[in-house]
Amino acid sequence: MSQGAHRVSPQIVAFCSGRAGVGKSTTLANLAWTAAEDGIRCLLWDADLQAPSLHLLFGLNPIATAADAYLGTVPIESVVLPVRPGLYLVPERAGTETAQAQLSSVFPTLLSRLLGHLHPELVLLDVSPGWSELIATIGGLSTTCAIVIADDIGSILDAYGLLKILLGGTTPPPKHTGLVFTYTLDELDAETIAVKLNAVVQRFLGRRLPMLGSIPYDPQHRDALLQQRLFAELFPQAPTTLAYRRLLTALVSRAEKPSHEPTPLLEP
Repeated sequence: MSQGAHRVSPQIVAFCSGRAGVGKSTTLANLAWTAAEDGIRCLLWDADLQAPSLHLLFGLNPIATAADAYLGTVPIESVVLPVRPGLYLVPERAGTETAQAQLSSVFPTLLSRLLGHLHPELVLLDVSPGWSELIATIGGLSTTCAIVIADDIGSILDAYGLLKILLGGTTPPPKHTGLVFTYTLDELDAETIAVKLNAVVQRFLGRRLPMLGSIPYDPQHRDALLQQRLFAELFPQAPTTLAYRRLLTALVSRAEKPSHEPTPLLEP
């Protein structure tokens, strides 16, 4: 993806989950790193007010965060941290439900200002687990909403609970919604879970969701975390890093499709 003579609207992908601890932020950080490495100008926004951690994954110590911007202390442009050429981070600090409501009310304006300031080609949003007014706001602005699900029954049930609200008609749904599986044994394992989850989603919500990608478990993730380095940086040829690249490709191609195009099915 490259900057042409005429700027196009960036692709905005929100990463959501039904519960914490599914590897959402780790996946996002590695995905953003991979995008920048591939020459895609990327803005990464930590909107997980429950447990913001993206700055830690990059080994950064922000002076100001998005909270300072939506509280009116500093302009949002001054909060942005350059991570590497082509990759920019909006850090956050933990906040209450009130803070989530405050961010939700001004998020479209803040995002619009940063789009005009940085001109990213790809925007990746890390959203707090579960349902909130902020998720409704971000989902409405996003090209794609990626639901991150770990390979365990609790995560799957919580993801379905989130999908019931997201797709149930009470709020405008995202243009595209898809599934991302983490901590899987392999892609076949993820596809099996996707088929089972889709059977329930089809029955009760009348929808079927594409599997955007699966990230296999690798014990070397722990080594990367201890070094405050990204897995994709330390192990560029590992199967997990290649899975990040496939996910990036799927998100970019998915976001480029017209919003009225029927969702491809995963057949049981």
